[in-house]
Amino acid sequence: MRTTALEIDGEAPRSENGTRPDPVERRRAAVADLKASLRDLLRTLLRSSVGLVLEHVEDLGGTIQKMAASGGLAVGAVLGGVRAGLAGKNPIWGALKGAVGAMSTGMRVAIILALVLAIVLLPITVVLLLVALIVLIVVAAAKAGS
Repeated sequence: MRTTALEIDGEAPRSENGTRPDPVERRRAAVADLKASLRDLLRTLLRSSVGLVLEHVEDLGGTIQKMAASGGLAVGAVLGGVRAGLAGKNPIWGALKGAVGAMSTGMRVAIILALVLAIVLLPITVVLLLVALIVLIVVAAAKAGS
């Protein structure tokens, strides 16, 4: 049976061999009690501090989600860029995806329609630019010939 420091301080403590413990045995018992108490204290501190840190991280995550949901395009773009950068991907593409993700449905539809309209009107624009270039060349040649 092991002798603890508390048993040593009580009435007539006895060691394993039945006699009063010597100072070395008393110190060993006190150090063993101290180590056990410090382990318990450290375990308790770690559990409580990890719990607090997890609570604060969850709160921070909730705050960032609220900002992303209500912050608009700029906040969505910043968060998308940061998220892509942390994942090792292109932050510009991530920012673009974050900004589009923060848009309303009507805004997304309007952007898609504008892109489709631009693609459909691109050949017409090129033809108009070529006609304007031909007209400029004819006018420049007419001025040079006169």
